[in-house]
Amino acid sequence: MRTNGFALFRGPDSRDRAEEAVARVSRQNRSILFSFGSGGVEDQLRGGDCLVAYSLEEKGGLFFPVVHGFAEERGDIDDREPHGEFAFVTEGNGRILAGRDSLGTRALYIDEGRTCVASDHRLFPQRPALLSRGVRIELGSGEQRTVKLERQPEVQGTEEEAAGRLCTLLEESVARRVKGRRRVAVSFSGGLDSSLLALLAARHAEVVLCSAYTESSTDHGHTEKTAESLGLEHRGALIDGADAAEVVRSLDLPFAPGPMDMALWCLFSTTSKLARENGAELILLGQLADELFGGYMKYTLEARKDEVSAIRMMEHDVAASANGAFIRDELACSRFIEVRFPFADDGVAGFGLALPLAYKIRGGERKAILRTAASMLGLPEEIVRAPKKAAQYSSGLSKLFR
Repeated sequence: MRTNGFALFRGPDSRDRAEEAVARVSRQNRSILFSFGSGGVEDQLRGGDCLVAYSLEEKGGLFFPVVHGFAEERGDIDDREPHGEFAFVTEGNGRILAGRDSLGTRALYIDEGRTCVASDHRLFPQRPALLSRGVRIELGSGEQRTVKLERQPEVQGTEEEAAGRLCTLLEESVARRVKGRRRVAVSFSGGLDSSLLALLAARHAEVVLCSAYTESSTDHGHTEKTAESLGLEHRGALIDGADAAEVVRSLDLPFAPGPMDMALWCLFSTTSKLARENGAELILLGQLADELFGGYMKYTLEARKDEVSAIRMMEHDVAASANGAFIRDELACSRFIEVRFPFADDGVAGFGLALPLAYKIRGGERKAILRTAASMLGLPEEIVRAPKKAAQYSSGLSKLFR
């Protein structure tokens, strides 16, 4: 069963704790599914176990595995790593098992006594502990192991050959994420990452590009023109200070937000709401492209001093996304619509981490190999060669939260 949030409670007070959790999330206008004791979830729950799950649309009863996000299985979900972005809980051989994907695109929390696991911090009365990405844990015993991202050997061959392989991986990643969907949205800044996702998604579904920006921002006008060059539908929303303040009142994170968190929460909340209002079934975001392919200026500056240090900085930022960026952006979007991150595919990420730094940062050009791949895939050259500008700045939202 796919859901936008779940919790499983064990122990004599599990029903009381589950009912309290339901009360905390019910104000989020979610459909709540609740099962407890033996006889629930196809008789796989033991007496005293309680399962809570919620989604934007109720899709029937509860059954294992319960997946927050999506997973394309290549075997039993608890034994082998599937493609996808997920936290899960399932039953196997009398054990209750839970886990996160290897990049940590969905959160998974556990209480101190290891009697409750949940994919949403709001299902706990106090701030819970966040499990590390890739962790598989058995509730009750606390036994755990980690499934690491399968990092490929260092890429051999020419940069053009590597770019061709990257084209295939990106095409497959987007295709998996939009499969079976008639209409999808892209949170759209008009830059390289979101334009590339839009181009690839449009090969499989109707696409609507959703943008949010202030009156005086770079994105105001630019996103619509870029959408026209791609031949795709565009919907934009102007945001002023009052609008931003209203959106940020909904901000609810398991960590103290800074100005950038507020700006991006506002941006992705607004584009996700636009996506839902315009008939999309899910929204795609371009997160992790910069960390994998050298998009930030700090990587270029570090590489001038020490290439090994720059590589480690990028690897650190990929790992750190599991503790902050993915949690923030998934929560911002999922209040309105399901979100997926095609650059956070295990194949794309494993390949990206194995690429030589020289393929990513070449002279003054950042994300060099991604630009080459985008050209091969048919993205217009004016988009491919446009300089990088982070969405919180190009949208003008960063100024509102300084």
